[in-house]
Amino acid sequence: MGIFPGFGAWINLNSQQPPKAESRKSKNVKSKPGSEINTSAESEETKRQLKMWRAEEKKWPWLRDYAPTVKVSKSSIGETHLKMDFSIGLPPETVFDIITSHDNQTYSYFIQMKRRKILSVKSSKVLRDNGRDEKVVVVKKSAPWKFLRWNGKMPLDLVFNENRKDLITLFRIPREDVMNMELFMGQLQIKPWYIDSDKYCTARVPKNPKEYRKCSGGKGLIASKLKLDLVYRPMEPLDKPPFSWYIRRVIIKSTKRLMEDLQIRGAVLRSI
Repeated sequence: MGIFPGFGAWINLNSQQPPKAESRKSKNVKSKPGSEINTSAESEETKRQLKMWRAEEKKWPWLRDYAPTVKVSKSSIGETHLKMDFSIGLPPETVFDIITSHDNQTYSYFIQMKRRKILSVKSSKVLRDNGRDEKVVVVKKSAPWKFLRWNGKMPLDLVFNENRKDLITLFRIPREDVMNMELFMGQLQIKPWYIDSDKYCTARVPKNPKEYRKCSGGKGLIASKLKLDLVYRPMEPLDKPPFSWYIRRVIIKSTKRLMEDLQIRGAVLRSI
């Protein structure tokens, strides 16, 4: 559990809570589509940035949401590590809202109708709510699969720890719902990208939004850089070729499409 900081403490805390107590605190939540995300909880700076992004998009459309770069490696104990880096032309808090909306929309599906939906969301439930900074949510999803002439939908439950303060989302498949996986967990981290710092901040590189706003005179746009780290290990005999090759190909392809879908959601929100 030491692969990602905070995972061990999060899982231990969840395992210490009795199921009945959890269910009393839980509540069903209905998420909004990415284009209707409520920004009332965002900071004034984020609201100002979002307004600037929309004005800029009308003049010069953002073209720097490059396709995610993918790196894959395998450890000596059979764990596959998947890393992806990409960017979205929106401020970090807004991107965090998109990630944690858990809505039913899949924008790449609607834009490119020949592609199957990557995931469908059935429901979401808040297990623990520590206010604005942190939530633990269980999301029930289904993933379509196809092998030769057979196809269907596989139920999938994911637990998310949403940390707004650090702009990090941890996720994992619960042990009791592994679905042929001994291990499946990861984290998605968002960091600010001061894209106009070279233009406005010639004296020094800004370290935070406050410094950036001062040196740019409030004109500098803040984008987001995202880093996804995913670790998984299939159960035997699926951890051996040729099964492991097929699982690896499906996970890489599906994960990349999910990240590209985040970029499409960002473009939709930026242009409204």
